[in-house]
Amino acid sequence: MKTNRHSNTSFPIKVVDDLYETYDFVASFTVATGTTDYDLKTQQATAFKNVSKAWLVLIWTDQDISIKINDTSNPSIPIPAVESPYELRNILRVSNIYITNASGVTANIKVMLV
Repeated sequence: MKTNRHSNTSFPIKVVDDLYETYDFVASFTVATGTTDYDLKTQQATAFKNVSKAWLVLIWTDQDISIKINDTSNPSIPIPAVESPYELRNILRVSNIYITNASGVTANIKVMLV
């Protein structure tokens, strides 16, 4: 805990214990419209190769998609194309991503994992 020097109160400070020297970048790939729970780890050889659990995920998409983190039973997170790149940072350790595309058009996607 660190103490606030102005009010003498304590508050937790998040720190990064390790500097991350590796990452995975999944170059442009497509997910056809109507695809449900596209398994990124299984379908893309460069996903989760150097990073088994990511603390930062960046997703670029040109279509509205949704993702589930770590397991297909988890709730979907909608990712509108207008919010691309979408960022998940320090929320949870990500070991896989499942992508659903119900946009009506094939989605072009890129993913960076740190």
